[in-house]
Amino acid sequence: MSETRTGGRIVRAMEAIGAGSLMVLMVTVFIDVVGRNLLNTPLPWGTELLEIVLALMIFAIYPLLALSFGHITVDLIQVRPRLRMVQRVLSGAIGATVFALIAWCMGRQALRSASYGEATPLLNVPLSWVLGGIAALAAISALAFLKATVRSIHHPGAPDAPHATEVN
Repeated sequence: MSETRTGGRIVRAMEAIGAGSLMVLMVTVFIDVVGRNLLNTPLPWGTELLEIVLALMIFAIYPLLALSFGHITVDLIQVRPRLRMVQRVLSGAIGATVFALIAWCMGRQALRSASYGEATPLLNVPLSWVLGGIAALAAISALAFLKATVRSIHHPGAPDAPHATEVN
């Protein structure tokens, strides 16, 4: 199987996870609001579920943004194309470092929480699963930043993102 085909499947899977998470968020909030306002009985575990699903959505989508330099950027001053490549490499390196640090910290917390047997109060979801998932997705984000950085070095004229909008 080629790398492009595998990469495409991984990207589609991450997009599907993000879209599914958003759908779960919307349905849960809708049910909670209707229950709270019409029936005076909110979902008792709604907040816990929303916290977990929101973390999943954020950390599942961020690698896709990192790969395409699709995150929000603001250019306050115009620079030459060569300096723009330096900016992209520097931002990619900083992004990779930050997400590697997040992955390391979350991994440590996951191990600590597993040793204590911590779980969420109402749903009883082991916190080590949640923190471990965040650690893994943050590590994937760090790798995505590194890949985007290497790509910007080898192809300095490539657009930031296929869907980028430039405002002058």
